Amino acid sequence: MSAFNIDVPRSSFESAELQNLRFKANQIIESIKALQMTIDYHPVAISSWPDILSKYNLLLSQTHNFSSSLTTPVPSANGTRVNGSGSAPSSNLFEKLALHPLMSVTDAQLDTEIIPLLRNQQTTDVLNMENETVRRLSEHMVTRGSLGVLNGAPIPPPPPQLGTSAFGSSFAAAHLAHRKPEYEDVLQECEQIRADHDRRADRAVRAVMLLRDKFDWKARVAVEVEEPEELDWDSARRHPMPAEEGAESDGEGGSSDEDEVEGHLVPEPTGGDTDMG
Repeated sequence: MSAFNIDVPRSSFESAELQNLRFKANQIIESIKALQMTIDYHPVAISSWPDILSKYNLLLSQTHNFSSSLTTPVPSANGTRVNGSGSAPSSNLFEKLALHPLMSVTDAQLDTEIIPLLRNQQTTDVLNMENETVRRLSEHMVTRGSLGVLNGAPIPPPPPQLGTSAFGSSFAAAHLAHRKPEYEDVLQECEQIRADHDRRADRAVRAVMLLRDKFDWKARVAVEVEEPEELDWDSARRHPMPAEEGAESDGEGGSSDEDEVEGHLVPEPTGGDTDMG
């Protein structure tokens, strides 16, 4: 491939928008790492539930903002006006964004740099993991997900005593006994699962809030730590040392010996002294 210049019109897209997306993506990565460390690394005891819930809510908020930034149309500076008053609805510029080298690359660069960048082992692992995740989720759904749509076989409804899928949703699939499921049925069940999950999550959050307002949980989990001096005094009182007992007995014996020695050393009063007295 011969090297030659390619005259490609550059996009008027602001690089600040890309930098903003990069910043938000890095925030999501850091939040995921923080949540993982909070859950996994707890040598003494797991972190409190409000702490885990706050990190999870922060991750959801950042992901929602990132998704909104990708789907919300970015107003263009060169927007056309409608009837001379307002601008026409601007489309999403991210959909029209494409990367293209300003200079052509050689075959060696194409084989060693670009192709490994586009198709590498990491991409293959991610795709395989995604397919495995979809397959396992489909096995626990009433409609069997995309597998039920592609197989084309009617799926028997769950037993009447259950009436729910493995996810606990109340999705009714009686009509699927007569025809194969369609993608609309799969989307409807996914929507039902998400609604049930959100309802349970809201209920759990309300329960935590009620318990926090009703009970002083800090006082219940607090552990009174005794001072070192109190511990030493306690142990000395309950378990007296044998050496101290021996020392006390020796002390008593020593005092009696001293009295006996003093009795021998002090002279007894004589008769002359008595007469003089």
